Amino acid sequence: MDKEIHSVITEYRRKLETSGIKVKKIILYGSYTTGKVREDSDIDLVVVSNDFKDMDLWERLCLLGRTRIGITRPMEILGFTEEEFEAEQSGTFVGDEVKTKGVEVI
Repeated sequence: MDKEIHSVITEYRRKLETSGIKVKKIILYGSYTTGKVREDSDIDLVVVSNDFKDMDLWERLCLLGRTRIGITRPMEILGFTEEEFEAEQSGTFVGDEVKTKGVEVI
């Protein structure tokens, strides 16, 4: 993995933890793992944390987006609890794309 991308992900994790989110893992998926990176590619991440347990989808998306303020690289981030992530099966986006092609970065 590109050092710059790893650095961006590490910075994002630090910002999440400063916001009170205990990160269990971060998985990179999409163009950066398939080798199809273009100039306009974003960084696609799944963040797994049990701190998402009492948050609905909107709250998670707001928190994940707000936390990336100051990071200039475009990012698309999804958040799951460990239980939700493990429950994703084949035939779903997470089951097919993230679990099979993604790379656990942290």
